[in-house]
Order: sequence, then structure tokens, then C-alpha cells
Amino acid sequence: MLEGMPGIRLKSPEITGIRGWINSKPLTIATLKGKVVLVDFWTYSCINCIRTIPYLNKWHEKYSGRGLVIIGVHTPEFAFEGEFENVEAAVKRLGIKYPVALDSDMRTWMSFDNNYWPAKYLIDDEGCVAYLHFGEGGYTETERAIQDQLGISMKEEAGSAPGYMFDQSPETYAGFEKNDGLGSGLACTKAGCRYVDNGGHDPNIIYPDGEWEQERQYLELRKAPGRLSYRFNAREVNVVMAPADGPVKAEVSVNGEAVGSVTVGRPDMYTVFRDKRYSDRELVLTFDGKVRVYAYTFG
Repeated sequence: MLEGMPGIRLKSPEITGIRGWINSKPLTIATLKGKVVLVDFWTYSCINCIRTIPYLNKWHEKYSGRGLVIIGVHTPEFAFEGEFENVEAAVKRLGIKYPVALDSDMRTWMSFDNNYWPAKYLIDDEGCVAYLHFGEGGYTETERAIQDQLGISMKEEAGSAPGYMFDQSPETYAGFEKNDGLGSGLACTKAGCRYVDNGGHDPNIIYPDGEWEQERQYLELRKAPGRLSYRFNAREVNVVMAPADGPVKAEVSVNGEAVGSVTVGRPDMYTVFRDKRYSDRELVLTFDGKVRVYAYTFG
């Protein structure tokens, strides 16, 4: 990570290994010398990244004519996020106006020694790192840092990161690479194996029921119907999912009551539940087709 001794200016790493560009011709830190550059690491199924995009768009609108260049370095967490067509569609859907670089091989991510989505690196007009911010929030401080580097003073955009309860459910991955254990047992016969959910759920654990297969990055439902249960504490539940064989409908219930449905038509993050208050609840997703479930995130 780009951390140095107080008073020592660190030269920015280079943007490298980019597979493609959206909204721009290829850019580098070297060719942008004389400009102030804001490098934002993001990925399109990350809810924390998505919530920062309106601020980035506003800063692009306010300061691009005054010497600021924003580069959204799209570094994938999941394999489908490395595909140009998926990122291009997400950029259009999210209304992103500034340049986006596809860092699908994570080479720029590694050159910056970065560890976070989102992460912001503000680079001065001499190519040195002037300011860092990791995660959501810090919007006023980031905008003031931009203004300091541009040598101007303007009213900052109002905003703050959403607050969280200390016991909010954590991001939970479905694939075995980052999953700490599924809650259901496997029952096997000559015909094959299936997960069986016997109830009695502990919080923050995924309980599959049906013919699911756990792969490195996701749980895949091989034969519908299938169900996933998760006991959570949050106001909002987002699930990263992708259809495995055409659009899939997911019926959503909370505490045993139907609250709606979601159609999984593309690999993306889907908000399946939202409320104004925190509470310990049980979420059940019931799928009518083959689907891949990557992660649960909460707000």
C-alpha cells in the first residue's frame, strides 16, 4: 500500500496491463503529468463502490474543465466482472461519465499494492500521491483534497457514508475460496448428492437446500427448484448472482412472509430486501432455474 514517512512524497505507480478503455482513449499517469488525477478502484457488483459513483460523476462534471482527470480502474472480484461487455453495460447503466480502465488481470491493482474496493488515490500534477481514501465516505475530505491540488475553492457536495450497526451481518461469500462453511448437510444416493436444510439456523451462514454445487467463487443450482436461507441483521440485503442458463426468478421471503421476487437476467448485484430499521430476520430465496450465487452484502 502507498504509505510513506511524513513529509516524503511518493511517486504514483503507473496504470498498466489494461485490457480496454471506456469513455476514453488509453491514459497513463506519465502522459497526464500537469493534471491532477483521481484513481478510483471499483468493481460493478460492489454496493460500496456503486454508492460512490454519484460523487465521482459530480466531481468529473465540476472539475474536469479545471484540470482534474478521474480514472475508474475496474478491477474484478469475480470472474464475470472481468469481461468487457459486462463492464461496458454496467458503465452505461450506472451513468458513469469519466474514463474507465479495465484492469481485468489486476496488474494496476498490484502495481498500487491496493487491497480495497473502493479505494481512491489522488495524484498531484507532478505525478506524486497527495491523498488516499479507502472505502465509502470521506467525500468532503476527498473533494477538499481535489480543490487543494487544483488551487481552487468551491462548495463541496453534501454527503456521507451510511452508518452501520456494530453487529451488522458481514459480507458472506458463497464459493469455497472465501466461504467459512455452509450450514446444510449433504445427503447422497446413487443418483447424486443434494444439500438438505433441516432448519435451526445460526446467523450469518448460508443454508442451501436442493441440488447445489459449491464452486470456487459461487454456489450453483444445478437443478431447480432450490433454496437458500440466511439469518441476518441489517436494513438491506444485496446478493451478487448470475443466471447459469437463461433468466431465473427468485421468490423472496422474510420471516416466512413473501416480500416480492427478483429476476436474475445478467451477472450483477441485486437488492432483494430493504427496510428502514435493523432487525434480526430470516431471508429465504427460492429459485426456479439454474443460478450462480456469489455473495451476500448488507447495508
